[in-house]
Parts: sequence; structure tokens; C-alpha cells
Amino acid sequence: MSCFSRPERVGRDGFLRLVFERRDDRTVLTDRRFTLPLQALEPSRLPDGSLYMMMLNPTGGTFGGDRLRTEIVLGAGTHVVLTTPSATKVYRALDQPARCETEIAVGKNAILEYLPDHLIPHPGAALRQTFDVTMEHGSCAIVYDAIAAGRIGRGERWKFRELSSEVSMRLEGMRRYFSRASLIPASQALHGLGAMEEFDYFGSIIGIRDRARTTKEDINAIDAAITSTHGVWGGASALPANGFVAKFLASSAHAVNRAMLSGWSAARMQLIGLPRFDLRKL
Repeated sequence: MSCFSRPERVGRDGFLRLVFERRDDRTVLTDRRFTLPLQALEPSRLPDGSLYMMMLNPTGGTFGGDRLRTEIVLGAGTHVVLTTPSATKVYRALDQPARCETEIAVGKNAILEYLPDHLIPHPGAALRQTFDVTMEHGSCAIVYDAIAAGRIGRGERWKFRELSSEVSMRLEGMRRYFSRASLIPASQALHGLGAMEEFDYFGSIIGIRDRARTTKEDINAIDAAITSTHGVWGGASALPANGFVAKFLASSAHAVNRAMLSGWSAARMQLIGLPRFDLRKL
């Protein structure tokens, strides 16, 4: 997608490109381009030399017919933590669904931590999104993804039209994780046994690190961090090679956020060897 839209698509075709490189033992941002409704704020430097950066949609949310594309490149040896300032609202679609595409390239020995807040689909919302991560030798990625069943406080559970999501993570050309989901409340019993039941939020954390075996102790630590959170049900398990996936249901926004922070903290220590920091205090 070009950085420039046709006049009638201004504010509907969002584009964000971020490029990071390693210089003098520090990660630096070398390219940042965006068109509304996508934007990225100035990065902050963490004590270990990595960069922390917030991505946002200053228009307040995603609307039907929006086309949003994000491209992120982490050069060799870089370390980047990406998050959002708040939950992402997806508004009603009168016709075409919103489409969001995210592609991230994680270079040799680079570390990606991708931690956006959860999605909140409003009544009539329709969203189709794809998230693709390609990783090179020695790299590491921790990715978080979560959704709400709707605006819970307003009693709008499962009132959205469609929510389709695809997550793919490849390491040195080999697919290590793939997930595809399509939620269409009008045709699915999403509140019943085997689905979300009485829970209102669903979250997942995926961690992959090349050339470092994920041990049973690692998985147990991540699992305990998530399941010890009040109002959360789920757990973590090992991927076939070099990683883990944790999936959990939560009864409230507070619970899903606490589970994410606890799970990320454990994953960060087990995979990277670094303690957590306060994502909201930088």
C-alpha cells in the first residue's frame, strides 16, 4: 500500500512503516512513515538499550471500509517493544469490513515484543485482520493478541457482525505457529460449552526463540503466571520447537490485562532473561 491515498480515501487508508537498526550497542529508529488513521509516537530508550514505542489510531477507532497496513522491520541485533495506549475500538460496518494487515520482519539475533491492548468490536462491527511475523536465525518474538466479546459494560455481548483473524509466525522459512479464527455471532453459539462460555475476553501469548530450547520449567512458570490471575482460565503449552503458546479466557478487562502482564513478565524472563517494566510509565 502506498503512503498516499486517493482524495476520497484520505483517512480510510492507513499506512505505518517502522525500521529499526542497531548502532553502538543500541537500537535506533531509522525510518518512520505513516498516514492517518495510523501513527507511531516517539520511541523511549530502555536501560538495556532497546526501544519502547507506542502505535495508535488517533481517529478513535477502526471503521467499516478502512484499510490499514503496518510494516515493521527489525534489523540484526535490535530489540523493540511495541504496544498501544489503549484498547482498539472497531465500529459498525455498514457495508465492507475493515481490513488490517501487519507484517513484521525480525532480523538475525533481534528481539520483538509486540503487546497491543485488546480489540473491542462494537455492534455491527466487521473486521478481517492478518498478522505475519518472519524471523531469522537467533531471533526471538513474544506476541500478544486479545479480543473482547463486545462492549461488555453496555450489555453488547456478541453484537458484532464478523471478526476474522489470522496469525502466522515463521522461523528461518519454517512455519512455527499458525492460527486462524472466524467469529460470526449470528451463525455461532459463542457463549456455549466449548466456546467462550460465560467469559467475555479471550487472549493469547505466543513466544518463539531460535537456538534456545523452551524447557518444562519455562512452560510451568508461564502457565503459573497466567493461571494465578483471578478471573482467568487457561494455560500454556510447548510448541513443537523452540517456543510456547498460552491461551486464556477472562471474566473482565482487568483480568485479561493482568493475565497479559503476568504472562508477558514470565515469558520475558524465561526467553530473554530480562525483568518486566511498567508499560504505562515511560
